[in-house]
Amino acid sequence: MKNTLKNNRGMAMAVVIPILLLISFLGIVAVMNSNTYIDIAGSVKRNSQAFYIAEAGLERAINEYVWGNFYDERVSPMTNPFGWIESLGDSLFYQNIPFGNDGSYSARITSVVNPGARSPYVDCRDVTLEATGTANGGTESVTLVATMRFGVLPSGVFDYAYFINHFGWWSGFPSGGAVANGNVRANGHFDLLSGYFTGNGNPRYNPVTGEVIDGGGVYSGGYVFPLNGSGYRGMASDSINRHSYAGVDISEDNKALVDMPNLNDPADIDGDGDYDELNPYYIGLANGAYGAPAGKVGVDANGDGILQPSEVLITGAYGDDAGELGNVALTGTDANPIIIEGTVAITGNLAIKGTIKGQGSFYVGRNTYIGTQIKYSNPPTARPTYNYGTETPEQYAARIATWRAANANKDMVTFMTTKNIVAGDHTQSTWKSNIINGSGWLDDYRNNGKEDVGVDGVFGTLNSRTNPYSPSLKEADGKFTVIIADNRGFQQLADLAIVGGVAQVPSGYHIVAGTGEDIDGDGLYGGVYNYSRDINFNVAFNSSNFYNLPSGVTSYSGFASFSVSRMDGVFYTNHSIAGWFTDGCVFNGSVIARNEAMVLTGGHLTLNHDSRLTTSYRDLNNHHIYLPLVKSYSTISWDDRSVR
Repeated sequence: MKNTLKNNRGMAMAVVIPILLLISFLGIVAVMNSNTYIDIAGSVKRNSQAFYIAEAGLERAINEYVWGNFYDERVSPMTNPFGWIESLGDSLFYQNIPFGNDGSYSARITSVVNPGARSPYVDCRDVTLEATGTANGGTESVTLVATMRFGVLPSGVFDYAYFINHFGWWSGFPSGGAVANGNVRANGHFDLLSGYFTGNGNPRYNPVTGEVIDGGGVYSGGYVFPLNGSGYRGMASDSINRHSYAGVDISEDNKALVDMPNLNDPADIDGDGDYDELNPYYIGLANGAYGAPAGKVGVDANGDGILQPSEVLITGAYGDDAGELGNVALTGTDANPIIIEGTVAITGNLAIKGTIKGQGSFYVGRNTYIGTQIKYSNPPTARPTYNYGTETPEQYAARIATWRAANANKDMVTFMTTKNIVAGDHTQSTWKSNIINGSGWLDDYRNNGKEDVGVDGVFGTLNSRTNPYSPSLKEADGKFTVIIADNRGFQQLADLAIVGGVAQVPSGYHIVAGTGEDIDGDGLYGGVYNYSRDINFNVAFNSSNFYNLPSGVTSYSGFASFSVSRMDGVFYTNHSIAGWFTDGCVFNGSVIARNEAMVLTGGHLTLNHDSRLTTSYRDLNNHHIYLPLVKSYSTISWDDRSVR
């Protein structure tokens, strides 16, 4: 029988080989694609790494190098704040700085431009910075560019009727007894310990955009206590008007802490070896060195309301020339008021009482002593009160604008004090026993002035509702925690030992004044308040030591009353305001201090804020009163210039 099947092995091989080749080819393609995807994924990863490395470099360049050195009085003193910045054009200062194991960055400044005065800055410079980040393992790099505005401006603390840096405390007032017509604030906790407080606040507006920030009221960088609002009256009784930041900024224009100006000379600009004195910038301002005419003050002896040349007691600064005592006494009456025009600087103490007229500022190198009262001769009319619940912020802004225009030329005087503001006769035992004698309010651990309050520069733990007065980071550790800088401008946080009341600074470094626990900005460690050193006179109170004090006055009791009944003006210190006040005492202007020990005979006190001071309203010339300046910065633009 015949077999009809053929031998097909050759045909099978012909079919299988192409299939195997196709499979191999597909496999190779798959592997190649896989490697390509891996390379792409790696590149994406490295691009992301490069972006964050560049961002870190840019942030370091802005915050440590430019801002850090602009803030440092030894590098950028107030007498020439932009000299250092203007020398930076097209300069490379970080080059291939390793960023862990991920890559490196370089940073430079490409331009510095003077845009002129730009609200809210009195003067400023626009600095453009460029940072390039490169990731390890490839060629990917990212370049980021930011333009930042660095400038000087009057501090926002003057926007408040009452502003305390550490501990805003109120205690023992009856309902309706303590009244604030204007916003009140503490950088630390604001605590109504007992009794009542009426807060008639007003809306806040962004000074650049004019937009409403909030409705006003009581503000705290920590918490407004008690949390349930018990004891608060007026618009502050509504919880939406009690603003607790808990140490967290809401935005660049709405921060938890408001900077207090420092009036000291931490850079020893005048080279006399004294860092704890009035900054020469303010002496120069008084002497007419910065464009404004020299200030002057005297007493209107003939009662015509005009400061005649023969009536001028001080022109510019007093105490800066040989033979000048440095301490001044001024007394005004309704018929013969003190008249001030512009800025006057006094290097020592100012003792003052009575009626005052004009627009100007006293810059005082040590203490300001209020003898009886300070009363305006030509005061502004009553400040409009915000009709909370029935008036819109826009309607109130229009009313304030009308009021401000009508009162633009009325009296406005500031008392900018390097050390302490002391009200009433502090030499009396009752005064001392309630304020500073071991158990007074300036002895309280929350209020004693010791510069060991932690890196946030404010007493207590700002984010604690339940234990607010417990120590925060680095607080109460016996060290002076500040930023120190070397001669290259590179900075670091340091815990400095205190030996004999003096901070021990490593060789080759200096303290960046005003950082960390250096609250008063003198670059020196400060202990608790002491009556003899801080409150009392440092020289005998007589005509041999105080210019213009009548020779018949031989003690402070012959100049001052036990308590003060009225304080018209702006009272500022980065130390304490301490005093005894009569029942019904009225403050017209603003009260600003690091600590306060204001004791009242009776239960009625009124604080009326002068809205001409408010950031949103004041002119760049500050009504010729020249408020003390702080340094700040803001973002103009931020761009990714990379092509990817």
